[in-house]
Amino acid sequence: MATVYKRDNSKFWQIAWFDHGGKRRVKSSKTTDHAAAVRIANKLDADSSLKREGVRDPRAEEMAKHAGATIKSHLDAFGSYQLSRSGQGHVADTRTKIETICTAGGFVALRDLEADSVNRFASELRTAGKSLRTVEAYVQAIKSFSKWAVKTGKLPFDPLATVSKPNPESDRRLTRRFISHEEFHWLDAITREADEAYGMTGIERALLYSTAIQTGLRSSELSALTRGKLQLNADPPFILGEARSAKNKKLARQYVQPELAAELKQHVARKVGGSKAFNMPARRDVATMFRADVANARRAWLETLPVGQKRIEAEAGDFLRVLDSEGETVDFHALRHTTASWLIQAGADVKTVQAIMRHADIKLTLQRYGHLFPGSESAAVARIRDAFTNPVRIAATGTDSRLPDADCQRKCQQSEGETVRFPCDSVRDSRGEEGTSDLAETKGKQRKNVLFSRGKPIASGSFQTCDRWMNSPVRCSLFTKSLFTKSLLVTVAAPVQHVPEVVRRGHANG
Repeated sequence: MATVYKRDNSKFWQIAWFDHGGKRRVKSSKTTDHAAAVRIANKLDADSSLKREGVRDPRAEEMAKHAGATIKSHLDAFGSYQLSRSGQGHVADTRTKIETICTAGGFVALRDLEADSVNRFASELRTAGKSLRTVEAYVQAIKSFSKWAVKTGKLPFDPLATVSKPNPESDRRLTRRFISHEEFHWLDAITREADEAYGMTGIERALLYSTAIQTGLRSSELSALTRGKLQLNADPPFILGEARSAKNKKLARQYVQPELAAELKQHVARKVGGSKAFNMPARRDVATMFRADVANARRAWLETLPVGQKRIEAEAGDFLRVLDSEGETVDFHALRHTTASWLIQAGADVKTVQAIMRHADIKLTLQRYGHLFPGSESAAVARIRDAFTNPVRIAATGTDSRLPDADCQRKCQQSEGETVRFPCDSVRDSRGEEGTSDLAETKGKQRKNVLFSRGKPIASGSFQTCDRWMNSPVRCSLFTKSLFTKSLLVTVAAPVQHVPEVVRRGHANG
């Protein structure tokens, strides 16, 4: 039973009652009218009784309360949820995209989320010339927010479940390519001799590019790399990538070659443990710096070519070109593409490449980073050439005398479903006459066909030997051991006593 009372120095009536869980609750009625306060108290007490008896679901009421709250009030909790999985920059970017969509769609409360408005916003972005990757990022942000609301019990269902993300692969505005071995040799040699740029010496930039290729670490991971993360005295040496700067938030152990480890050891010799391994500029400047070094290496390479037709053709080629003829570009992240491509070219299995690249989905390793090497298609076809070298066909044409006798090969092939003729001593038929190879003599004779397997009749069939027919189940071990691996088809039409002696002895010994 709810009670209504007034505290000292309070102008509003207070209400006390027990909720559906038996817990005592106290709240202000927000009214100075005693009769109104009593009605509110009775309502609260009645609601608690209905919940206690299972007539009303308290979870549904709590969900309705959250759904009526503003989206802005939920974004803080959503941001805290994301921080446990992503970096601060990603959380802030996601929140900005959600607020942009909510402003465009007129979403104020959580219950206002609507699929049609989100689809309309995505269509307007596409009309404005935004790439499908940008549209996908906006749609992914708002969909992750709605899924989180359902998962945490703030919405009964996902209102954006029917909203589909576009496929960015069908409209890629930036396609990166890998660096070939020869291109990297020129880039490394020329960069080492280059002047200081963007606060980094030429040698430091060359070491940075080599480290990026050998480890597959991203620009943000390399910029956060400290001297203490370089385990260069280990066998084999490796680099520890910090979990907070990685996409998957996991500590990465990336191995490097001993030659690079020796150079890095000399590079960080005067640095303290917590200092940065590389004095890298801002993220945008890193891409600009790398493209400048690539362009510088291309100019140096062209200068080595003699003036004439060869140099003209080289200038039109894609070697060390920042943007090639197919529209593929080179930036700092292209070094990560180079890591996967070189590993695949070196013969590493796909699971190993996936582990080094730290991909959760192997499809990403194959589709985006497993670039096709020039000439790899023709080389793959050349490697299966031996499978198309048919020794049977060579023997049939008489081009290889080392193979088995062609006539014997033909007989063995015929033995499985055809009547074959074997050269042997002549036999006598039931009339005592010497047999010949003329099959016309057997026309009109009654033949009983028996299929033999290992000398035992099991089904109907036919078998011809010595140009005569046998009418008795004979186990021809001479033939079974030398020419057959499967069942023999035997036709019976002659007395067993007229079978050659060698055959009868084989049958008796079998």
